[in-house]
Amino acid sequence: MKLDTKANFFGLPAKEKNWVLLANYADKTLMRNALAFKISELVGLEFTPSVKFVDLIFNGSFLGNYMISDQIEVAKYRVDVDKQEITDTLAPEVTGGYLLEIDGFAAGEPKWFITPEGLKITVKYPKDDEINDAQMSYITNFTNNFENNLFSANFKDPESGYRAMVDTATLVNWYIACELTGNSDSFWSTYVYKKRSEDKLYFGPLWDYDIAFNNDIRLGDAVDKLMRNEAHQPRTWIERIWQDEWFQQAVKRRWNELLAENIETKLLDYINSTADLLEESQR
Repeated sequence: MKLDTKANFFGLPAKEKNWVLLANYADKTLMRNALAFKISELVGLEFTPSVKFVDLIFNGSFLGNYMISDQIEVAKYRVDVDKQEITDTLAPEVTGGYLLEIDGFAAGEPKWFITPEGLKITVKYPKDDEINDAQMSYITNFTNNFENNLFSANFKDPESGYRAMVDTATLVNWYIACELTGNSDSFWSTYVYKKRSEDKLYFGPLWDYDIAFNNDIRLGDAVDKLMRNEAHQPRTWIERIWQDEWFQQAVKRRWNELLAENIETKLLDYINSTADLLEESQR
């Protein structure tokens, strides 16, 4: 929904016009999206969407429980990268910021492209009615170069492989979140962004988790399944990245750090407190 003027809606951090009301209808607990965002916060991604539960009354009709959250867009307290003007065509301005989505539905979007390995990618920022040809060309070529490095013979090389073009901290934390949530759409819909004057892709933010946490009948019982093996295609990038022993060890180190920080207890406490909060509304 779009407000007439920018506001910290319900006291949430971003002061913006665009906000989202999530129905969570496919999730009878109503909390899967909120829990995924809690995981985002605990693993340390740069931006975690807001959570505020409400009972919605529209024109006098009670419509049930909704969750207010941020629009995934470039803004302060959202995806906070440099904004571009429609006239920006040269470096450094043209190098960022950008917000992209690996998007199974990209073909229905105004601005999108296909990588050499066949991934469909939507350009979310700059906006489709503001992006110019130079910007579209720059981010397409940058993303394709990253993928070419990833699928090159020396892709494991830290200087000339994929690691030179990715923020490894967000990559590792994002991947752990994919597995911890058991999100079957982890790779069907993945957000990445690029900052100005920095030749790296950042992974995140997390979004769309109502069929995560074993709530996708197409996967059967997914509690003990790994999303890099079982999630919906395209798993193209993560299957290749997992072949790098460095990445495997980085994931293991970070996971052990999170265990030492009591991530399990923190998540169980959050689940219980959120269940108490939603009890009457959920029924």
